[in-house]
Amino acid sequence: MATQETTMTQDERTLEIALAMGKVFNDGDDQVARELVAPDFVDHEAPPGTPGGPEGYAGTARWMRSVWTNATWEIVDAFAKGDRACLRVIFSGRHDAEFMGVPATGREVKVQHIHIYRITDGQVHEHWAVRDEANLARQLGVWDLPQPGGQR
Repeated sequence: MATQETTMTQDERTLEIALAMGKVFNDGDDQVARELVAPDFVDHEAPPGTPGGPEGYAGTARWMRSVWTNATWEIVDAFAKGDRACLRVIFSGRHDAEFMGVPATGREVKVQHIHIYRITDGQVHEHWAVRDEANLARQLGVWDLPQPGGQR
């Protein structure tokens, strides 16, 4: 009986790399950053002054894990097309250190994010994100406006 060889499509490979990037944040795996993040990597969402490349991405992950105890990024949707992958994740953790000017609150949060990666030649070259900052601010108690009630 002959063995059938399976070849991944570009979309499948792009998605596989984007999903593996979660190991940097969820597991604190700097080796994944060194393997998958290109030297010319640009994180369009990083704070000013954050270095690019693998060390910049891994450093951002270390910083987030130092601020948020039990930080997790749960992937709930993911797809890829060509050189772009899109992940919808639910971030959760306990706010135990200053974050973006907000002193530690000890509050548990759960917030949706959308992450887009540009991946070529087996490495991530760019990252963009959209985060539900209003919901995060509500959960941290720094914004007391009510949550939208949906359609009326």
